[in-house]
Amino acid sequence: MRLTLKPFGPVDLEVLRHLQKELKPFDEIVVVHEAPLPPEAFDARRGQYRASALLPYCRDEPGDRVLGVTAADLFEPTMNFVFGVANLHDRQGVISLARLADGGKGKLLERAVKEAVHEIGHTLGLGHDDRNPRCVMHFSLSLADTDRKSRDFCPRCAAAAEATWKRLRR
Repeated sequence: MRLTLKPFGPVDLEVLRHLQKELKPFDEIVVVHEAPLPPEAFDARRGQYRASALLPYCRDEPGDRVLGVTAADLFEPTMNFVFGVANLHDRQGVISLARLADGGKGKLLERAVKEAVHEIGHTLGLGHDDRNPRCVMHFSLSLADTDRKSRDFCPRCAAAAEATWKRLRR
């Protein structure tokens, strides 16, 4: 299974390399060339990019899963900001590093992995886990929520993700 990381705008190379090293169980993780942030995704009034507007730009990239990564601040219409977004049961997701850096580089790297695993989980058909605040699929409203959860699926979410992995590997 191949994961493609697609930077939107300038992204810290250390973060991309860390994601390449830490995201499992992909056989191959590649980083494609940086793409510009699409101007039509920008909301000038908010000073943010609409997260879901980046997803179509991931569609044509190779790989079993494609994760956009950006330093830009993202939002969705019903939220002030989002750490990421993904198409449930589709292969694309995107994460933002904009609000993850508070606390230093180490915190940024760990949070980036958690948000990446979370969005990839959505592409595997997993919803939010409202029962287990330690599960990586728990919805994060704040950095405290992200810091509280682990980078791993709980047993219930892991079983669902594994079933999808097996189906995809056939």
